[in-house]
Amino acid sequence: MKIDKRLNFVVPIYGDEQPLLDDKRQPVVKDGRPVMHEPVVAHVHSTPLSVELVDRYFMTLAQTYSAIFSRGLGIAGGPAIAMRLLRQIAMENNAWADGPDGSPGVERGLVEEVRRLTNVAALVDGSWQQVPLKVAAQRGVIDDEDVSEVENAIVFFICISAVLNRSMRRPMLEAAAELWGAQITSSSCSELMSSLLRSRGTGNSGETSPAPGPAAPSRGGGSANATLDGKPSSVPV
Repeated sequence: MKIDKRLNFVVPIYGDEQPLLDDKRQPVVKDGRPVMHEPVVAHVHSTPLSVELVDRYFMTLAQTYSAIFSRGLGIAGGPAIAMRLLRQIAMENNAWADGPDGSPGVERGLVEEVRRLTNVAALVDGSWQQVPLKVAAQRGVIDDEDVSEVENAIVFFICISAVLNRSMRRPMLEAAAELWGAQITSSSCSELMSSLLRSRGTGNSGETSPAPGPAAPSRGGGSANATLDGKPSSVPV
């Protein structure tokens, strides 16, 4: 079983609601009122796990995937709780902590690797910078709620990639990504950063991010920073 290395995951993070600006940096007005929007202020990019790691933890990943769908969560609810569910299943199986022989458990061997493979392209002092997920959290670039939501979404996508065969994998990932405001991409984090740095509007001035990715998810989703009544459900990041 092999995770398609082309299927990297990018989750946008939305900032506080602010006026939308036109090309002349003037507020866009409609019906006498400024048009408001939630700008993308960061992109969380996660690379799939190695084949060796999937083979080592395949049972926990498969049980998490099975639980997501057998308990009626599906692609709508799964990305909101996948990391929590994986932790619960691993703890029930006594697989969360390291083994008596020192072999890495799910927390150290799997979850820490997911975090290592996850980077944040964020607006810092008006320019795009790339930092590891842990560092972004430590520096306050993203808050704890954002980290939790992003990690849940990433684990959901990883479970799909690890369990489904290639013919079924991509359609499922794309359907979930569209619903949750994420993106399936072949671009590495470095390539994503290059596209951001080449683009206009790298400052957080009310312009939308030029990077690839969908608009803020509509009400009814639950991904990282999904909107609720037109506003992000969590703000940064």
